[in-house]
Amino acid sequence: MAKRIHKKPRKRSNKHWITISAVLLFTIVLCIFVFYYFVIERERTHAAVCEHNDSLAIESAVLQKDGSYKDKDGVVYPVGYHFREDGVLRGCTCALRPCVRKCCREDEEINENNTCQETKRESLVLSISQVYRMVKSAPSLVNTSRGHFSFLYGDVCTFGKFMLQDEDVYYLMEDGTVWFLNKFYTTADYCLDTFVNSSTILTLMCFPDQEPSSLSTYRLYSIGLFISLPFLFLTFLTYAVLPELQNLHGKNLMCHVVCLFIAYMLLGVLQLAGDNIWHSCCTSFAFIIQFSFLASFFWLNIMCFDIWWVFSGLRPLRGSVKEREHKKFIIYSIYAWGCPLIIFIITLVMQTVKEIPDTFIKPEFGLNKCWFSTEKATFIYFYLPMGVVVILNIIMFATTALRLVAHTKETDNMLNKNGESQRHNENERQRFNLYLKLFIVMGINWVTEIVSWYLGGPKYLWYITDLTNTLQGVLIFLIFVWKRRILRLLNQKICPNIELVSNTTSSTRSKVSPSRTTSSSLKQPSSNVINFSPDAVALKKLPISDDSDNIA
Repeated sequence: MAKRIHKKPRKRSNKHWITISAVLLFTIVLCIFVFYYFVIERERTHAAVCEHNDSLAIESAVLQKDGSYKDKDGVVYPVGYHFREDGVLRGCTCALRPCVRKCCREDEEINENNTCQETKRESLVLSISQVYRMVKSAPSLVNTSRGHFSFLYGDVCTFGKFMLQDEDVYYLMEDGTVWFLNKFYTTADYCLDTFVNSSTILTLMCFPDQEPSSLSTYRLYSIGLFISLPFLFLTFLTYAVLPELQNLHGKNLMCHVVCLFIAYMLLGVLQLAGDNIWHSCCTSFAFIIQFSFLASFFWLNIMCFDIWWVFSGLRPLRGSVKEREHKKFIIYSIYAWGCPLIIFIITLVMQTVKEIPDTFIKPEFGLNKCWFSTEKATFIYFYLPMGVVVILNIIMFATTALRLVAHTKETDNMLNKNGESQRHNENERQRFNLYLKLFIVMGINWVTEIVSWYLGGPKYLWYITDLTNTLQGVLIFLIFVWKRRILRLLNQKICPNIELVSNTTSSTRSKVSPSRTTSSSLKQPSSNVINFSPDAVALKKLPISDDSDNIA
């Protein structure tokens, strides 16, 4: 009788879900860019002679045979003087005639709170009577027709504005600039409007842009971000090439690192590029940065939750260790990718759907900068979910630390004072290192980020914390890679015939645990370095050691 051959079940690759997560993240990022660059911006004519802030939305546009558009007032925008942006047809009105900027919208004026509100007047028309031109280096009054100027609408002052007083000497020139303090200011630097219950046209000047010191600070932050990039890449690469580190904690860390890498890279590019970037790229990058940062926060939340779950006493999932890790990683991926994706979709809808009333707070990416245009939008779409996640991380870290301390006290009673005291002291030191790692990973830097945003004040007070935040990639590398055990594994993987890292442990370790040799430590699977089974935690003392460096 022929012997039946039983095929061994094929071993599920540890890299399977890592690959799926990486492909999913790359696909989402690519779709965001393609959507904005080729779908929303597909009709944009890059040959247009003006930028967004020097254009108007063309209402009731009628396409002419020669490719030009005529608006409701009969103004014709020839080819090259109109373009589509976010699906809206815009015309380069300032290229056809001089422009002045109205601070509020066409049917709005400034109230006592220095904000725009809908006017109660039957009609609101700015009638400009005094216009000047430079004659022999001196302003001279000239006559202009009623339709001499074209109006732009909306505030473009990034850093606020101040109102010119009666005693200030300034002149509105016939080309739409304002002459003030021996300098010409364009529509990017000022705006005109009336106040409620007043027909007097007032001039408001924008506060200057970032001072050179502030620009230098942004460049310094960019350098910090780019310094972090190779360390984040090396951290991901280390965990990708070493099978011993590809347990659940390693996979979570890899996803966190990938998200930070994308966010840091694009944020560094934007800060270095400044205003020299296409509007479509500016908006697309803002969406990707928001999604990547939020995804990194949620993966950090996953790491905190996973450690908290171990010591919470909750019942573990059914199945073997590998099956449990596989199920947990699927659940974690759905949560950590899904939550930021939902926030991203909400942000995208609020940004692109024009039918949404302006009473809702919109992100307005790309309006004044390549990020949220207002503090309220930054809070709602970024800092609020970020703050909730950070608070949850702190709570879970605190409860985990308390449980570990309580567990230590309970197991101390079972120690053999004569033979185990030295080992007990060593474990105490190692536990302290573990607490420190957990606290750093669980968001000290992000807490300072939220505090600096909320409290404001002099920016120099937060230079150190902000710069440290940009160097988080270096900290992650030092915490999770620059350890003797991991360096030995890399040595064996890359140069097995050359011993670059010493294969001996410290004398303290030898005295404390002579039964655990270096070779047995290396042979031990990384998933069993710390037994994160709730049952095991309840039954025995945790063997916390330097072999726990791969824990995310």
